[in-house]
Amino acid sequence: MALSSRAPSPPTRLYAEWLAVAIVATLLIFALVTGRLTERLDHIVYDNVLTASGRPPPDDILIVAIDNRSLQAIGRWPWPRAIHAQALDRLAEARPRAIGYDVLFVEPSADDALLAAAVRRTPTYLPMVIDVPGTDGAPYDIALPAGPLEDAAAGIAQVNLHFGDDRVIRTAYLEEGGGGRSWLQLSALMAGLKPEGGAGRERNGLWQARPVLIPYGGAAGHVSTISFVDLLDGRVPAELIRGRQVLIGATADGMGDSYPTPTSGATSQMAGVEIQAQLLDALLRGEAITPAPRSWTLWLALCALWAMLVGFLRLSPRANANLSLALVVALPLLSFLLFRFGHVWLPPSAALIGLLFVYPLWGWRRLQAISSYMTGELRQLDAENDAFPRRHRVRSIREVTLQAGLLGQAIDRLRDLRRFLSDAIGRLPDALFVTGLDGRLALTNAEGRRLARRLGAPSEVGADLRILLDRFRAPDGTAFSPFAVDAPIRGGTETATEDGGSFDIRYVAQRDAANARVGWIIRIVDVTALKQAERHREEALQLLSHDMRAPQSAILALLRGPETGVPKAMAARIEGLANRTLDLAEDFVQLARAEAKPMDREPLDMNDLAIDAADALWPVAKARAIKVAVEGTDDPHMVDGDRQLLTRAILNLISNAIKYSDPGMRIRCSVSEDDGLVRVAVADEGVGMDEDQLANLFARFRQGPREGVGLGLTFVRTVVARHDGKIDCTSAPGKGTTFTITLRKSDVDPYADD
Repeated sequence: MALSSRAPSPPTRLYAEWLAVAIVATLLIFALVTGRLTERLDHIVYDNVLTASGRPPPDDILIVAIDNRSLQAIGRWPWPRAIHAQALDRLAEARPRAIGYDVLFVEPSADDALLAAAVRRTPTYLPMVIDVPGTDGAPYDIALPAGPLEDAAAGIAQVNLHFGDDRVIRTAYLEEGGGGRSWLQLSALMAGLKPEGGAGRERNGLWQARPVLIPYGGAAGHVSTISFVDLLDGRVPAELIRGRQVLIGATADGMGDSYPTPTSGATSQMAGVEIQAQLLDALLRGEAITPAPRSWTLWLALCALWAMLVGFLRLSPRANANLSLALVVALPLLSFLLFRFGHVWLPPSAALIGLLFVYPLWGWRRLQAISSYMTGELRQLDAENDAFPRRHRVRSIREVTLQAGLLGQAIDRLRDLRRFLSDAIGRLPDALFVTGLDGRLALTNAEGRRLARRLGAPSEVGADLRILLDRFRAPDGTAFSPFAVDAPIRGGTETATEDGGSFDIRYVAQRDAANARVGWIIRIVDVTALKQAERHREEALQLLSHDMRAPQSAILALLRGPETGVPKAMAARIEGLANRTLDLAEDFVQLARAEAKPMDREPLDMNDLAIDAADALWPVAKARAIKVAVEGTDDPHMVDGDRQLLTRAILNLISNAIKYSDPGMRIRCSVSEDDGLVRVAVADEGVGMDEDQLANLFARFRQGPREGVGLGLTFVRTVVARHDGKIDCTSAPGKGTTFTITLRKSDVDPYADD
């Protein structure tokens, strides 16, 4: 049956699936990070981390709130600048460290000089504003504190806050600028930071630098706050103000200076002045959060992703699950630790999404690849023929049911095969052993266990079979084992044991379905009885060839003596019978040895054998006036065979031809070659044979009409058969007989240099 094309092996398919998953997941990570697609999820994670990392209220910051009560007591906003100057005078009396006045004084007023004098009494920082778009088509306008206020202030700051994509204030830029100038954030200026916007000053248009995430310590009201009207009326103790950083700003409803923050909750907001206070607290403590560069986020996500991808190739499914769980836990933990102790925010969402995406995707593709491969292999196995009857199961077009049916049928066949092997090996009359490459026993049969017990060697599964093989000795006296380094993949020899037993050991390498060597199959046959029979046979041949010859030779010697007293006719008859007995013994010995003698094959030129046989019979042929001609010997005709046996076979054919030829006749022995075959033909001009004689030509003890014992042609047929050749005979009464031996030509080149 032709083999069908095989699907890719599971490793090949899994590697292809792994590469596809790796590429898709890597592209997903790039898209998530560079496209900022996980920003909202990162905000949720950040807000929860921020809530879990709250700080106690600062004791060195105080907010003076322009609240609802102050508006009710003082009047509508905006207030005259004299009111602000009076408040600054009150603060100056209490000697705060610095004042940040989060109120815009960009429009000129008649009280600017009065307010400027109050500003000078205490280091006071005033805000400016950048209007976008500007007037008269300008891209922006910069509005600084009016009149003398710019010079009176300890510093001019910006108070811009920036919404995230969910309209929540998390980020502030410590430095912004435009038009060749830069301004620090109000809280940064009060914390003593210095501008770093040298490169930004060269930019066209507005620019922002030094972003930080505001680590809110709590919800609105987290920072100590007093009412503006209480300060103005002198109801605030000086001890509450002395040495503190004071921020003044609006908190009243309707003034529009309040914003949602991560800690303000879903229904409340935080005033801008308190946001400044929370940022100032973080800057003073050195706990402002620096957002990690996007490249860090990308590398974190890719490292986590590829750690999992490499684990898919090298780890077990359970280890992969543990690795994935560890990574999913470690990524948020790493972000929290960096946030809490390194004051760096490294968002983990992109990395987590990559992991949570690739793990089920890989699991699906891995199962799909294995499922497809298993289905294909089961289909191919089901289509293969074997010697076992099938028990066909119900099939279905549904994948799972189909696989179950194919798998069940494969299991049935495997069980049948196991039963067959168990029965076949168990019932073998010879000892059989199956081992691994290391010689450890994997399987044996009852005869093998019996042999091991007889020789005192272990036979349980896992035992070292080399212990048993050490009990056997090859003819040269060495131990025989297929586990030697230079042992061929198959071989064997006859061995003997110390108790006089004779054993034939044969082995062959065991291979798996991929043709890889996985072990050895060793058969040990007890040939002790056979060896004894061979010895008895040799003794019988010895009897025939020597002990029976001696009396016959003695009889012939007596008959040929000077005075035997035996009538001449009787003596001739006795002599003939004695010679016949000698010929019978010789032919029988030669036939027996032709059947059992180990052949010594070598390259032979059939010309030499034919000439040798003809020369050996030349005296006999000459005595009968018969000419034997050997033809076709100009070129060599090579075969592989046993010289002694083939020479004897040709000699028997020529001898028979001489017996059945009359004086003066001619015998032709020709050697020829055709289509890789060498033929030796012996043709005579004798009496010939009819069809009945041809039918029983090679049977034992079938004699012709002339002398002979009927074993010569049986010998020839035996020798030719052992050389994997054939012998033919053509004959007719009165027309002579031709015997033709056909042998396979040797591969040896007779003209090659030795």
